[in-house]
Amino acid sequence: MKHLLKALFTLVAVSVAMWFAGRQMSKRFQGDTHPDDDSFRLMAFVGGTAVKSHATALRSVQVKVRAGGLDLDLTGAALSAEGAHVDLDVIAGGVQLTVPADWRVYVVQHVDKGEVDIDVPDPESLPADAPILTIQAEVKAGGVAIRSESRPLIPA
Repeated sequence: MKHLLKALFTLVAVSVAMWFAGRQMSKRFQGDTHPDDDSFRLMAFVGGTAVKSHATALRSVQVKVRAGGLDLDLTGAALSAEGAHVDLDVIAGGVQLTVPADWRVYVVQHVDKGEVDIDVPDPESLPADAPILTIQAEVKAGGVAIRSESRPLIPA
């Protein structure tokens, strides 16, 4: 029984230390950027988080996930006139990215022992002047889900 308690205590201590280190690494990676900035960075390391952006002219997003999960909602954001780029780097974790249904979304993916699931309208079915979002997904032993969602109607 004594060995079991010692092993349990060690496991809890290591888990707490990893969580704390992950929080520090995430803060360092994000720097002074904020999800409402036109360019920002996010990281989830041994944990999870949900983020919603309200950027007014989104240009770039850089996301790193290491043994964690991240839910990024861009439905409240507007793209810059030139479009925007999202870079997803996932190792042993997952990302769910939600985008407005009226954006033309193009995905380039490199997957090793993982999956990228894309459920957005065909870019060719949208108007030629629709905003363009390019996503680069690098996935190793993880998963990415890219979904579209209609924007909420603004009451008159």
